Amino acid sequence: MAKLFTLIFFVVFFLGCTRDDGRRRTEDGKRGSRMEDRKSRIEDRGSRIVGTRHVVSGIQHPASSIHQVPHPLAPSPNPGRVILHPASSIQDSGSRIDTAMIRKMRQLEREGLEIDLREPLNKTFFFNLVENPEFSSMILLSHDRSIRINFDNDILDNTDRYYTNGIRFDFISPVLKQSPLSWLMVPYWGAGINYYGISIGQNMYTPFTTKVGGIHYGDRPYAAYLVFSSFKITNDPVKKFRQTSEIGLGVIGPLSFGDFVQKSFHTSVPTNNEPLGWEYQIQNDLILNYSLVYEKGLINGRRVELNLNGSGNLGTLYTNVGGGFQFRAGLMNPFFSSYGYSRSKFSRAKGYSKFQAFVYVTSLGKLVGYDATLEGGMFNRSSVYTLKSNELSAFTYQGTLGITLAYEGVRFDLEQFLLSPEFHGGEWHKWIHIGITFGI
Repeated sequence: MAKLFTLIFFVVFFLGCTRDDGRRRTEDGKRGSRMEDRKSRIEDRGSRIVGTRHVVSGIQHPASSIHQVPHPLAPSPNPGRVILHPASSIQDSGSRIDTAMIRKMRQLEREGLEIDLREPLNKTFFFNLVENPEFSSMILLSHDRSIRINFDNDILDNTDRYYTNGIRFDFISPVLKQSPLSWLMVPYWGAGINYYGISIGQNMYTPFTTKVGGIHYGDRPYAAYLVFSSFKITNDPVKKFRQTSEIGLGVIGPLSFGDFVQKSFHTSVPTNNEPLGWEYQIQNDLILNYSLVYEKGLINGRRVELNLNGSGNLGTLYTNVGGGFQFRAGLMNPFFSSYGYSRSKFSRAKGYSKFQAFVYVTSLGKLVGYDATLEGGMFNRSSVYTLKSNELSAFTYQGTLGITLAYEGVRFDLEQFLLSPEFHGGEWHKWIHIGITFGI
């Protein structure tokens, strides 16, 4: 039943997003065309902005006079009467809106800011007559670009079981705002800075031992998946808040090449045996997953931070909800004011440290609804061996201890993970995570 609800949810969700995307593109096209026409019309008439005085068609008006243009349904000076102003008043009102839009555009250009018009809040502000010269409520688009390599493996913990290997490449760039998938990201309704990114990752899972062939009943099945993701991160330094939304599309099963990768690695190391049993892995199936993470600062000192977090996943790979905290201590830049390194002009202008060195602890509890790496794919039920939903642990705990070193645009993370049993009869598992980020 949960799988049926998930399928119905995604069908309705993407149909709605498709309609909304078409509507938004049409509206954006109309708005952009109107804005360009208005800008050209005003500039052709010789309009320009000089200090706080506006010159339109060679006639000077104080800035305050712009706010004195009567509305077509403005009340009469005599109580009880309403005067309908002539068409010229409507045109003046349109010019007032045009002038405000041009002023905002030029103000943004002068300050070197770029707003993210994917955000409904920015559209509402920019296309309406609202005075806010400091743009304090805008959601800006970060110009930071970075590449991050993430690598997980349990070999450094002297084990080779369960979640045994994972690798993920992240790329963040403002140009990724143009991706069609960016329309599926959850909007933010406050001031902040947006980072857009894409990633590709592969995860592999095995039973407790890979040295014995055949099906290991009561143990974790062999599984691997390959997924491409698009994500958006919004930092709100004022409210000490971070929102991350991500959609992933991929495949679980032999087409993810997990068996090829592990066998190639094991045969290349003389002391390793070739893993036995991959022929019984979970079969090919579609991955379509959506995740959402919220993080809120509770203690935000200069050298100590405590952040709470909540997360949720829904789809054909994972369905779960969780929550926990992260504690950081050391020489570090504010968590909600940057994205881990301080190479950008924005970071330097804020006085952030070029060098960072800190330790951190995370703790996360999770309620599990569905896990395709244990139960098999949602649509293809031809896998030889999987676990049943009632054999899974309904609650799991994950804790980590890590250290971070960073200098300007280069960052290095080393983190020890510990995970409670994911199924009945399973054991605690641990692995090492290594992350390297390069600002470009």
